[in-house]
Amino acid sequence: MQNVKVIAYASRKLTVHEKNYPTHDLELVAVVFALKIWRHYLYGVHVDVFTDHKNLQYVFSQKDINLR
Repeated sequence: MQNVKVIAYASRKLTVHEKNYPTHDLELVAVVFALKIWRHYLYGVHVDVFTDHKNLQYVFSQKDINLR
């Protein structure tokens, strides 16, 4: 993980409803957005998502999560 270089950045504005989301949901929105826009590069490839947000590490370990 030390010698990894950034190959792309992505950003977007939050929607009106997303501005009211808690922090852990906003972090998950960012992960889903990135996976959506780069999905054509990711088909058929093993992908590891790394995050430093402790709440997301908990969410990724859950079997059932809410629909948001």
